[in-house]
Formats: sequence, C-alpha cells, structure tokens
Amino acid sequence: MTKLLIVDDEWMVSDSLRSMDEWKERNIEVVGTAGSGTEALQWLERTHLDIVLTDIRMPDMDGLELLQRLYESNPEINVILISAYEEFTYARTALRYQAKGYVTKPIDTDELFSIVDSLLFNEPASDGPKTYHEAIVERAISYMKTHLGKPLSLRETAEEIHLTPHYFGNVFKTVTGETFVNYLTQLRMKKACELLKNPELKQYEICERIGYADTKYFAKVFAKSFGMSPREYRQEYARKG
Repeated sequence: MTKLLIVDDEWMVSDSLRSMDEWKERNIEVVGTAGSGTEALQWLERTHLDIVLTDIRMPDMDGLELLQRLYESNPEINVILISAYEEFTYARTALRYQAKGYVTKPIDTDELFSIVDSLLFNEPASDGPKTYHEAIVERAISYMKTHLGKPLSLRETAEEIHLTPHYFGNVFKTVTGETFVNYLTQLRMKKACELLKNPELKQYEICERIGYADTKYFAKVFAKSFGMSPREYRQEYARKG
C-alpha cells in the first residue's frame, strides 16, 4: 500500500483528513499524523513514506522547511502542501523544492484527490506499465469473466476490489469508455455466442451460464446486440460450419 503521513498542528484538521474513505479507495494507508515538521521527520526515521500531506504554518518546523529537508534527504517522497493563505512566496518555494501540489484551506477534497490521483496514475508500479486505473479495471474484468453465471452488480464488483461503487463506476467508464452494465452485457453476449455454437446446450442452460434467469429477456438482449435471435445465430453458425 502507498504510505501517507498527514502533518498539521490542528488536530481537528488532521483527524478529519485521516478519516476520509477516499484513502482506502486508492489503496493508501494513512500511517499517522504529526503536529510539526520535526515530528514528521521522526516518523520518517521509523516508517517508509510515499506521500506527505503537510500544512505550511506550524510551530517548531513549518511545512516549507519540511519540504526542503525532504527534498534534500528523501526526494522520492511526494509532498503536497496545505495553506490557509494564497501567497506567491509559498508557491515559489513549493516549486523550487518540487512540491507535487498546493491546496488552500478550507480544503477542497476534489482538488486534493485530483492531485493525489495524478501522483498515483502517473507513477505506475515498477513491475509493469499499467496505471492505477487500468490495474483496477483489469481486476474487475477478470472477476466479471469468472462470475458471469452470477447476477453481478456494480456494487458487488466494487466491494470485491475494495472500492466504493461511485468511485469504481467512474474509474471503469474512464478506462473502458463503457458503463459497467454495458460492458458486462457485452461480456455476456460474447460468451453466449461461444455457447450457442454447441448444439447440445439448451437455451436455458446458456442463460444459466451467463447470469440470465429469464430466457425471453436474454433473447431480447441478444437480438438487440446482434440483430438476430439466439436461434437464428445458431442456425447461421451451423449453416456456415
């Protein structure tokens, strides 16, 4: 899992950030919170970190000094800055020491997770070229293909890969260009075509294998997909064969 540390001297802010479900959706573990830059560096001595989300104005060591220290000693750590002020000097320092993002308070969570997602998606795992989104969808499609005989739903599939249905649905459509339901229907129709080539299988048996309880509904969906009934498809295959 990606390891995240939240650094803010306002415990209500850090606690609120820590408890958000969006971290788990992205396979991010919030390892803890720190109240200053010094405390954050102490965390680093005993824990591997991938992302540090830090406020700028804090006692002892502020977020900009922490950013600089991490840039010099652990440049592989991605730092996202939070500030209640929009000051050019902050932004300039953030750029100099390669902060990955800058979010102002009150925190817009959509803006924050847009930055987080860009980090995750632009840095694929070292063992392959797939992005975070593509890996999620690949897992989902694999699950769908091996469970076509079940009455699959977006919610069930999302739970299987540990994502919320809303987030998973958006990711799935972004990667495939299709809604979950449409893609599932295409998988079922493709499988139906394979099964119809076997003359020994009854239509109700084919329905059972691809998750349809109603043979009439299956025939309707098949006809809409291919412009012919399952029976006509089988006859056409036999004729060509």
